[in-house]
Amino acid sequence: MRHAFWAGLIALVLSFLTVFDVFDQLTWVAQSRLATFEASGDIVYVGTDEDLTDPGYPQRRVELAETLDRLREEGVSRVYIDMVFNRPSTVKADEVLNAAMRAGGENIVLVQNYATGLNGEDRLERSASSVSRNVAQVATNRWENYLGFTWQMPFIVTHRDEQFTSLPASLAGLTSNSHEQFPINYSFDLASIPSYRYQDLQLEKAPLGQRDGIAADVAGKLVVLGVSNRSQTNSANIPGHMGVPNSLVSIYAAETLMAGLTKVISGYLVLLFAFLVLCILSQTQNSRLRHSYYAAMFIGLLASAFVAAQMGAKISIAAAIAQLLIFGLFRARTKWKSSFRMVDPDTNLPTFAALEADKATAETVPTIIVAKIHRFEEVRKTLPADLHAEYLLRIVGRLKAAKKEATIYLGQGHLIAWTFPEKEPALIREHLEGLRALFSSPLLVGENQVDVGITFGVDITPSPNVTRRVAAAVSAAERTTETYEPIEIAELASDEDLIWNISLQARIDSALSNGEIYLIYQPKILVQSGELVGVEALVRWRDPVKGLIPPDHFIRQCENAGRMTHLTRHVLEEACLAGNAFEDRGLKLPIAVNISATLVHERDIVRMVREVLDETGFDPLRLTLEITETYRISNFEAAHDVLSELAALGPKISMDDFGVGAASLEALQRLPFSELKIDRMFTSAMNTDAKAAGIVRHVLRLGKELRIIVVAEGVEDGSTLTLLRDSGCLVAQGFAISRPISFDEILKFQRFSIPEELRKMV
Repeated sequence: MRHAFWAGLIALVLSFLTVFDVFDQLTWVAQSRLATFEASGDIVYVGTDEDLTDPGYPQRRVELAETLDRLREEGVSRVYIDMVFNRPSTVKADEVLNAAMRAGGENIVLVQNYATGLNGEDRLERSASSVSRNVAQVATNRWENYLGFTWQMPFIVTHRDEQFTSLPASLAGLTSNSHEQFPINYSFDLASIPSYRYQDLQLEKAPLGQRDGIAADVAGKLVVLGVSNRSQTNSANIPGHMGVPNSLVSIYAAETLMAGLTKVISGYLVLLFAFLVLCILSQTQNSRLRHSYYAAMFIGLLASAFVAAQMGAKISIAAAIAQLLIFGLFRARTKWKSSFRMVDPDTNLPTFAALEADKATAETVPTIIVAKIHRFEEVRKTLPADLHAEYLLRIVGRLKAAKKEATIYLGQGHLIAWTFPEKEPALIREHLEGLRALFSSPLLVGENQVDVGITFGVDITPSPNVTRRVAAAVSAAERTTETYEPIEIAELASDEDLIWNISLQARIDSALSNGEIYLIYQPKILVQSGELVGVEALVRWRDPVKGLIPPDHFIRQCENAGRMTHLTRHVLEEACLAGNAFEDRGLKLPIAVNISATLVHERDIVRMVREVLDETGFDPLRLTLEITETYRISNFEAAHDVLSELAALGPKISMDDFGVGAASLEALQRLPFSELKIDRMFTSAMNTDAKAAGIVRHVLRLGKELRIIVVAEGVEDGSTLTLLRDSGCLVAQGFAISRPISFDEILKFQRFSIPEELRKMV
């Protein structure tokens, strides 16, 4: 559609600039030859080789007067003298000629010639008054273009304050006040226009009415008497015939008017119609069928010239054809660029564009794998430029070692893709783990040994849209990490889910404002007594269409969209207001709020917490900030400063999910935490896994030695609670105690009914 629009616009501009004028004229010439019409035969041309207007030969004027008398007597309908007697001859010769013309009345017409002089000034060449006095007059205004053709003539010729009916209009018997031009159709057969030599007419000495001859043939007809010698000023061009007498152009124009063949199909109208058709055809999905339509459209435009010619109409198709050709150039350029994008110029390997264009992939290949090469740009920056292609080819060589027949496709920068015939996730993972093992040893690039980190994104969705499948695999690959998640399989999602996900940022803002995002609270108890000693505020989102949205999903989306600060402020405000409301109901409960580790690198979080505490008036000593996913802290120095400033405001700083992630112990040592939360992965397994139970006991002992509170989360049953009590754990939370509940249910909770066996111990 974009190419069709630009092709139409360019063709329109070029039409305004008359660039296609010469091509249209050639089309009109061709049209004049494609169809042949018979002239009416009512207009007779009589041509003279002598210059009857030369004042040096007065006898010629006398002979012309005699010829006019004879033609009048024979009953000629009207005689048009298409020559200008601009200089007087002898008085007698002029009087004789004038008298002969006046005797004919309206049936003898003298033609004046409207022309443009050498200096560019318009002028009217008219006969001397001694000849033209009291004689009926018409005028011609024949303008030749640069190809020597006259394509239109006026109904009326105007010169200053004078108006003359044009010769063609008069021949056609039309009287009009229109100053418009009308087109000339040259499809009439020249042989069908009766033509005679003036000299032959002069040789007939017998009375006109007594014999058959030239004069008898012109009886009752219109006669145009003109100059037939082929001088530069006396000749014209018509399609198929060069150097014909000027008068024939006027006769063709008159025949056009008499036959009513004045229809002209504007080039702008044809261009608009072709543009609309092109827009419609461009929407055809089948490329082969679409190209057939384009070819048919081109042939149709050419055929329209033939059809118009048969109808006696003149059509301009150059702009429309140019539009189609320009459109074709745009499409060819796009196809060339597309084919250029199909192959990487450095390695000659196919690109992702080639994979997306492969229809066989959509129909037969169940799995698309995208490999993410880590530190790719760093390596390319380090290696000489002439080794960049070799670096890529070495990586591709390793990949093909496991699947020799596989076609490897190069993506942007650090991405490489191929297809896999299996769809079972276990088989795919086995295949990819084998590839990771191949890359455990460095590559030799030139004389350099280069380590390669590689992870994989996989798409096994049944979608026939290869572009979408490649994008899904790329998205999965971008989420991978060398340490924690080297292989990521894209989730199956409907079109509706995909559209919902990409608009999630706007939906989150709307949900925050209309209350769809809200807080629930999970109780924390003293393990030995079951007494409620605090709550953890947890955020939930219930969408009116999708229902309950998993927190991990929309929280991660908030981080990706840069809305985590906005969400955290909302949760913090609601939690502090809830803490005040609990106090008003007689429950002076501490409130814990989760803070993403991604926010502790900047001091904006300090300002936000300070502002919320000031606005809500909540006691900061009853606020706990739980830092989640501490392994994502990349700058411990900056995080230490931020957390220290937060602690200075009064809240406790808690490390959430302790024990998960390689950075947990380092974070505990380097950051000012005053509380640890043992991850549910260990507490939930205490009954069945001795190692997990041992880890929990050692963490509890570590907390005691560091003089920080330890909270066990993920308590799923009473026996786990008993083990925690025996291990010296003070505070716990989990589904065995209570699921996250609403504000009103917290008011009813008050105290946890601990198991009977634990109560006896207490």
